[in-house]
Amino acid sequence: MTFLDLLSEKKTTVYSLSLDSGVPRTTLTDIASGKADILECSGKTLLAISKTLNVSIEDLLSLEREEAKTVLPGFLIDSINDYRKAIRKDSTLIDCYSDQLNSSINVAEVENLITKEQADRLRMRYFGGNNYDRLCNQDVW
Repeated sequence: MTFLDLLSEKKTTVYSLSLDSGVPRTTLTDIASGKADILECSGKTLLAISKTLNVSIEDLLSLEREEAKTVLPGFLIDSINDYRKAIRKDSTLIDCYSDQLNSSINVAEVENLITKEQADRLRMRYFGGNNYDRLCNQDVW
């Protein structure tokens, strides 16, 4: 899970987190974009974020770093963003966004726009343990 995934899960945005925590929006934007590593944040910043999001500092420190936008193709970034928005808004169409994201990952991998390792990491990140195993073991008609 990345920082942006955590924000989606907590139904908040960088802007709202900044207002609620007192952490500068630029700091949070740098973390969210992968420009800055959360491991390099001060204890004060980590404490403010963890209290506001109601997660442990250990959970924050275990977050994966966001891939740079130049590493992933645009359509895949769009699918990830759409999926995160659907989670944040408790969309009744979450399964559609999930399918769209999985399809985008597959297309990017098949077209050699991302490596198999990147595709596997994205699948594991967004579809997790049991769901990832289910996707990998699906019979093809």
